[in-house]
Parts: sequence; C-alpha cells; structure tokens
Amino acid sequence: MNGPAPLAGRRILDLGAFCAQRPHALAASMAARLCAGYGAEVVRPLPPGGESFAADAPLLPDGASALDRFLNAGKVTAAATGRFDAAIGDRASLAAHAAGVPVKACFSVFGPEEEEPPVTELGIAALSGLLGIVGEAMPAPPSRLAGHQVAYAAGLAGVTALLAALHGGGEEEVEISLLDVCAWLNWKVAAGVLVMGTAPERRAERVTWFTVPCADGHVALVYQEKDWPPLRDLIGDARLDDPRFASNASRGANRSALLEIIGPWFAARSRAEITAAAQARRVPIGPVLWPEELLDDAQYRARDFLGPDGMPSLPVSWDGRRLPLRAVPSAPPIRTPRGGKPLSGVRVVDLGWITAGAASSTMLLDLGADVVKVEGPGAPDPFRIWEGAKAGGDWWNRCPFFNFTNRGKCSVCVDLKDPRGREVVLRLLAEADVLVENFRRGVLASFGLDAAELRRRFPRLVIASISSQGETGPDRLMVSYGSTLEATAGLAALSGAGDAPVITGRDVNYPDQVVCLFASGAIIAALEERERTGQGAHLDLSQRELTSFLLGEEFLAAAAGSPSPRRGNADPAEPGERLEPDGAGGWRVLAQGAAQPVRSGTDLAAAEDFTRGTAVLRSPDGTPAKGIPFRFRRRRVAVEDSCHALGADNAAVLREAGFTAEQIAALERDEVLGTRPRKAAG
Repeated sequence: MNGPAPLAGRRILDLGAFCAQRPHALAASMAARLCAGYGAEVVRPLPPGGESFAADAPLLPDGASALDRFLNAGKVTAAATGRFDAAIGDRASLAAHAAGVPVKACFSVFGPEEEEPPVTELGIAALSGLLGIVGEAMPAPPSRLAGHQVAYAAGLAGVTALLAALHGGGEEEVEISLLDVCAWLNWKVAAGVLVMGTAPERRAERVTWFTVPCADGHVALVYQEKDWPPLRDLIGDARLDDPRFASNASRGANRSALLEIIGPWFAARSRAEITAAAQARRVPIGPVLWPEELLDDAQYRARDFLGPDGMPSLPVSWDGRRLPLRAVPSAPPIRTPRGGKPLSGVRVVDLGWITAGAASSTMLLDLGADVVKVEGPGAPDPFRIWEGAKAGGDWWNRCPFFNFTNRGKCSVCVDLKDPRGREVVLRLLAEADVLVENFRRGVLASFGLDAAELRRRFPRLVIASISSQGETGPDRLMVSYGSTLEATAGLAALSGAGDAPVITGRDVNYPDQVVCLFASGAIIAALEERERTGQGAHLDLSQRELTSFLLGEEFLAAAAGSPSPRRGNADPAEPGERLEPDGAGGWRVLAQGAAQPVRSGTDLAAAEDFTRGTAVLRSPDGTPAKGIPFRFRRRRVAVEDSCHALGADNAAVLREAGFTAEQIAALERDEVLGTRPRKAAG
C-alpha cells in the first residue's frame, strides 16, 4: 500500500443529504469529506429528491455546484448497505438509517435532548457572539465570515470526536452542537466576561487590525504593540510620534487621524511592495488575496496544495507527502475497546504556545491523554503575559487567558538552550506518543530537535508541527498572526461588504482557533495509522492551507473561471435571510420565520443555551475554563484539573522519566529547571 491511510478498511456512512437542516447537512458532509481524505470508504446515500447541494452556489460553467463537488469528493454515492464502522448525520437521519452502526456522530443546534429550532449558519453565528465581534467598529453592522465557516468548523470538531471514538473502540455516540463549536471558537469573548468581567466588543479602541487600500488592492494591517516602532519607522512620518498613536488602544480611538497619515503611504505602493518591506522588519502585514490569485501562489505550488482544477488537498503534509483522496481497501481493524477515555494511555509532550499548539494538546488531554507542557524560563508561553495578567509575586501564573487554555497539564520549565535541558526533553520524548509544537520555523532545529532527527530517534513518535505557512516553501518564514492568514488564504477577500475586505482581528484570530479542531483530529488519525503500521509520523500542518481548505468550493469555482464576488452577509441558499437593527442599538438575524439576536459577550454569558453547553466549563476549583466542543454519551469528557503553576511538576515528571533526586537537584541548582520566568517583572 502506498502512503499513509489512517482510516484504511473503515466504512463510514454519510447521511448529510438526509439532515433536516442545512447547517447540519453541511457539517456532516464536511466531517465525512475529511474521513474520505483519511482513506475511509465513505458511502453517501441520497434521498428521492437527490443531492441537497446540487444547485447551490458557487456554480461552475457547466451548471454543476462547486459546493457539491468539493464536499462529496472521494465519496461513493450508493445505498446504505453492508457493515459500517461509523455514521454521520443528525438525530432523525441516524435514527432512520444507522441502526446497528457502533459509532455515531450527531450534529445538533444546542446539544442532546434539546429542541431543534429552525436556524441558519448566520443565526448560529449570531447566537454564539462570533458574528457580533467581527467587522468594523460599532455602530457599523457586524460581518459574517465568507463561506460556511460555522458548519465546516463543526465538521472538523465532529471528525476529531469521531476518530477518538473509533480509536477508543466499542460503541459510542458523539454529539456536536453547532452553537457550542461556534462559541468555542469565540472563547476570548466568553473568557473576557467570565474571567475579567468585561467582554471584548467592536469598539474603536479594539478594532485596531483592519484592511487598508493600496495601489493594487488591500493589505491586512496586523501588528502587536512590539511591532509598532518598526512599522512607524518603515512609514517614516514624524507625525506618527504624536502621543495619540502611542498605544494600540489610542491608535484605534484615533483611527481617522492615523489613516490620514499612513493612508497615502499604503496607497502609493503595491501589496507585494508593502508586504516585502514589512516582513523584512518582522511586521506581520500580509496581502489580501482572492482565491483566483492563489491558484498560482508560489507557496501553494511549492507545497502541492491545490490541484489543477482548484481542488485543495487535505491541509496536512504527512512525512512530506499529501494524502491522496481515495478509499483504501483493507481488512477492518480489530480493536479491543479501551477502558476509560478514548486516548487513555497516550502521552503528549506539549511545546505549543498561545492558542494553535496549546489548545490542540488541551483537546487531546480532554480525550484522555496525559499532557506535559514544556516551557523555558527564558521563553515562557506568551499567554502568561497577555491581556488580563494580574499583578502579584507570581504574576506569570495569574493570566486568565493562559489558565483558561492550559488547565490540567503537568508543567515542566526547562531551559532548551542548555544541552542538559535538551536531554530532559529527549528523555520525555522517549516515553511519549505525541509531540505538539508551533514555534517559529527553525527554532526547534536550532536546539537540535528538528523533526527529521526526532523521527530517526523515535520512530513511533507522532510529531505535529503547526505553523502559519508550513514547514516548506518560499513563504515558510513569513511572520503572521491569524488575521494575516485570513488575508493571504482568501477568506478576508470574500468577507465583508462593499469595497473593504474584513479580517476578524485580535479578539478572534479565526485561523488560530479553527486549526486546533483540525490538528487534534489529524494527530488522532496518525495514532490510528500507527496502530496499523507501527510507525509514527511528522504532520506538517499549515494554518493558511486550512483556512483556504475551508473555502474549498471557492477555489473550484475560481479555477473554472467563475470566481465568487464578496457577498457581505448574504447566503445565496438563504434568500429570505437578512441582518437588521433590532431597534435597541443592536442587530438581529431574521430567517425562516424565527429571529436570532446578535449577542454581545455579556448576552452570551447570560444565555441559558450557552450555560447548558460545553464551550466554557468549570475547573475543579470553580474557575471558568475553555470547554470541549463535543460530548460523548458513554465516556465522560470533562475538565478535571485546574491550571498548574509554572514548573510545578518538574520533579515528578523527571522522576518518572528516570532522573534521580541528585540529578534533579543539580538541574535546579544550575537553573536548567525553573519555576519562574528568568526576567520576571510584574
């Protein structure tokens, strides 16, 4: 057999065409599409009326639906006969067509046993607060993300849960609430209300990342506070020294004055000129690119991401290879059901930080893995000093965003710049199943811990490298934040209304959130492949590619010469849907006879459907914690531990790895191990 096929021999029943509501159908179809990408035989029976997406935009010149072609690639249209390992659908379709199937993934609006009101994707985005936080500063209307991000993100969550259930063996039903997934993506808003008492809003002082017109389109103006001095020097206008522009908040509050100064500089230059000049100074500005432009993108060509017809590959390079979209025949795997959680017994070394890496490993922890988070005394997770960090003698342990995201992990603080520190990590990896990292490209290699060497030393290790662009290609060292990638992946160009493309900004950074749902599933798929072959893998996960993959139908349309326009908040499949003022200073979505309010963070935190859900849960000490975007009926999945202090588990973890008390004491004495940042300053 050529190449990896983690779901070889599995048969999956895709009931997306039988789902009663369109968001559920899209989510189920996306989940099944990913299963096909992992080598399963995916069977998609059709109701008497035929394929539900057959007439949906975007349409190709031959009249076929690009959405249908993208979502159903690699699947077999046939009757639901024979043995199936898993079925994917909604409650009614699973009850009608999946009797006897051992593993089921069920998509719903609010979760198990809740009433299923009619709802659209825009309505779910409104209820989750995700719609309300994206767009220009209030009172401007909010902006939906282009395509089917709500349903597709739920599909990614569903695959992670489904793969975990298959890996654990036995019978299981997983429930994926679209509202929970969308609110989980929007966790910074929930954390703001529940932990810090105030929710981020689209106020001028917070909408400081936005798109700026230039000579040939737009660029995404994305930067952190540390990036302002090099950006200011690049523009070279003394007026930018004005105290009104001294901080992110003041620049946002004085945006009109700021644009009067910087606007002409951007307008006189092309996207490529601006990006090259900014990137040379490590400022994460990027060009707003349309899907049709990305068809010939050098980075995507180098990584073989898009096919000649625009069909995107699964957004992971597996030991340097793309997974071909094909069913791989094989005997079905024989799996003795594991006791406890699906990933019980799996050990993870977490070198991830901020969101993309750290939250991916947290999801593995929630599914039963033991996770050791490794930080350095000179390089702690930047979330420890993020907004909301509390003053005090141990301020690095008191940042809500860090604690919200990293609850339950053992904490080891070791200096990787010291050869003895690197030996500690190697000893941990010798007993580990998974390594998760999202350092800047080249950092691990500089420590002698590059993926090729680790694969040689630990052939059963699954290495998940999460990065903005990927491990290879001409843009691999490009500095980016999530909203930079929205621009460079095609999402920003299609989002928003009128002439201005839209990025989600610092309060969402959508690619950083959604990659966790995909990466955790890809890691479980690699563990499944290891069960079959005995070999681990290096997973090269590009956030930019994932963001484009979630616009797959748009790339097919663009390649066929029928690119889509920017549609604002409209969905061609929901012609009666509209966004309108609610008469009280807010907004609401009207569709299908029901009205959904566009919730603020405060509204979300108080809503019963949110508090009953799983997007935010409670740690044992009662503090709010980032939740789990799915539920299991037979296996309890919950937040079971609070956040550990930096380095709190140094001795315990090293003893388990075989270090003696004398060796541990020497490492502590020489400050190879630590319990505080080396340059601690509160």
